[in-house]
Amino acid sequence: MARYIALNKADHRESGLLPAGNGHALEKAVVPVVVEELPQVVPTMPLAFVSQGEGKPYELVALQSLQPGVNVYVHTNGRWIGGYRPAWYRTHPFLAVRDESGSRRVVCVDTDADAFQLEAGPDAVRLFDADGEPTAKTRDLLVFLEKLEQAREMTQVLVNQLEEAGLVVPWKISASDGKSEGGYDVQGVYHIDEAAMRELPPETASKLLKSGALSVAYTQLLSEHRLQGLVRLYELRAEAKKQAGPAEDVDLEALFADDDDDNLTF
Repeated sequence: MARYIALNKADHRESGLLPAGNGHALEKAVVPVVVEELPQVVPTMPLAFVSQGEGKPYELVALQSLQPGVNVYVHTNGRWIGGYRPAWYRTHPFLAVRDESGSRRVVCVDTDADAFQLEAGPDAVRLFDADGEPTAKTRDLLVFLEKLEQAREMTQVLVNQLEEAGLVVPWKISASDGKSEGGYDVQGVYHIDEAAMRELPPETASKLLKSGALSVAYTQLLSEHRLQGLVRLYELRAEAKKQAGPAEDVDLEALFADDDDDNLTF
């Protein structure tokens, strides 16, 4: 379980980071995404909305499975096979949160993450230099976190506009569990009501078009055909689990058009 603590040089002056790998993504059925990265996300993942809790707004996410606790974009051998890797993963093990006043963001680090070392070993990248100042790696991460949080807040504004317009509705998806004949209905997933979108009052449609919310709505609808690829990845994952010995290292990147070079850009 993640344990986030505010990053500070008093506690973390000797700390460092190891390569993160994909362990933190293994059980993520959905991942938050922002508008800026949608062109990179939609070639490989369907978009959807999920509830953030009772009384809270919906959140824009990429679907990575139709079952909780599974991410089919991580191969059984731990290799990322989803092409572009969403920005949310690339900030790991850091997270920016608003303080109690809501006036500023506080950068926190997951001290239980495999990538974090309280006492940096020889293979770790230090977070602070000998003078207690952030290293270049830390400064780059802080800039990226700030950029991502700004994008997330702007994305949330657009999602809220879609919700207020009555366009976010339950998405009826049926999936097979490989056990029961009838399968099951996926719960807690929402999408855009295309029929309602076509019937929007002109003034509402104009507002959503001007803000960019309508583009998010169309992108979500266009991404829905990626469910077929997601199901195929799940089938390949199930086949790999049935194999004796190590999972076959199937080159799945060829299925996707884009890849992520792990730099700090969307």
